[in-house]
Amino acid sequence: MGTICVILAVLITVFVLMTGQYNDTIINIQIMYTNINLKLSFLIICLLTYSLGILAGVLLMLSSFFETASRYSKLKKQYDKTNIGADNAEEKIKVLENKIKTLETALNKALNDK
Repeated sequence: MGTICVILAVLITVFVLMTGQYNDTIINIQIMYTNINLKLSFLIICLLTYSLGILAGVLLMLSSFFETASRYSKLKKQYDKTNIGADNAEEKIKVLENKIKTLETALNKALNDK
């Protein structure tokens, strides 16, 4: 999946660069309520739009990344707690088994001595 995304990103980048390079149109941009006029080529507008789109995508994915990281840390803590509890239970079972064996041997000795 990652290689497909990289190939698509490269193709889109090449398309944006080629479209902007061969289009010599100069666009006049006037900012409302001011006297500012900008003359930008189509290539610069394409690159700015493309860059802002990539930035927006990265920012959207960062929130998902941090959410997934927090879920992972919570799950890891929960797993560690249950794992520790399981280890304690296994140790208790072993101790009880050893006690039972000790009592059985003591009982057998007591029965054999009579």
